[in-house]
Amino acid sequence: MMMMKTKKVKLYGEKLRKLNTAIHERDGNCCIICGRYVDPGEKFHHEPCGALKSDEISKGVTLCYDCHQERHCGAGSRVVKEQIKEYLQGLYGDA
Repeated sequence: MMMMKTKKVKLYGEKLRKLNTAIHERDGNCCIICGRYVDPGEKFHHEPCGALKSDEISKGVTLCYDCHQERHCGAGSRVVKEQIKEYLQGLYGDA
């Protein structure tokens, strides 16, 4: 079975701000993990993060500062990652 390589999307300026706004609006300006309010100006979290991140609505979520830190360097990182994955799959399938 051959895996198709997907092209990463990299947005800048107004397009990136519009994506950030759309993600926050979709998530009700609340962290999808703990439900805490997140200021709409706070940058969304990419999932997957790192070298594989892509600026697409189906690959971004709203996280509060604490849950964002937990995702990147906390003991519960795997749990948060799985919760994000399940949330996005519930909205977009395996997109």
